[in-house]
Amino acid sequence: MAIAGLLGASVCLAQGNSVAEETGGGLGRDTALVPSATEGNRAQARVIAQREARLSVEMAGRIDGLHVEEGDAFETGDALVELACGVERASLEKARASLKEASETRNANERLAELRSVGDLELSLSRVRVSGAEADVSVAAARVQRCTVRAPFDGVVARTHKREAEYIRVGEPLLDVIDPAALEVEFLAPSRWLAWLEQGRPFTLHLNELPLQLRGELQQIGVRVDPVSRTVRLKGALTGELSHVVPGMSGDVRFEAGP
Repeated sequence: MAIAGLLGASVCLAQGNSVAEETGGGLGRDTALVPSATEGNRAQARVIAQREARLSVEMAGRIDGLHVEEGDAFETGDALVELACGVERASLEKARASLKEASETRNANERLAELRSVGDLELSLSRVRVSGAEADVSVAAARVQRCTVRAPFDGVVARTHKREAEYIRVGEPLLDVIDPAALEVEFLAPSRWLAWLEQGRPFTLHLNELPLQLRGELQQIGVRVDPVSRTVRLKGALTGELSHVVPGMSGDVRFEAGP
């Protein structure tokens, strides 16, 4: 009887393991990212700016003028930061003076050539010197342009990493800028959603920070599934009034009726 009892217990245990595997209760199955029947088609998301950048400098130097602070708005092409570039500007003036001298010499030789008072070689060399001087001016002007950091797009300053009179090296962060007028939402979704997700599918974003429900449409579906988390990255465009919405806010994305 004892042996029969042990055999019966073994059979029950084997049946229990078989049921657990069929229902997804095994250790090899990750169900944390799969939406349950009560969760529906939802995912945690965050609001990001379509255009943002961390600006730096193309040459090392001392910051001579910081024209913006955190929160200041700017337009494309505005001068945001000026570096102390006395040497570079002096080099540009010298190159312009050399160009003027070469141009005067060439003009004089051309007038003398009309009177047959100058050789062809000397006239050609004077023209070559003008071309070389023009190139020197272009190089010097390009160096001076690197002294000014200009806005790459319309936006606001999110963070300043340096202050006026500080020294900055090439590649060091200077300003973080964003365009708050162009916002989108980014989130991760279970890879099994790919069976019914499609561009243009509407969703609702319920913000955590504000009592707002924003409408949006799915715009971009990731081209790769993360093999560890079994998720895919999605991006959507927000519509409607976004005056109180800023990058960094988070919320719950809810898609309309599932597949």
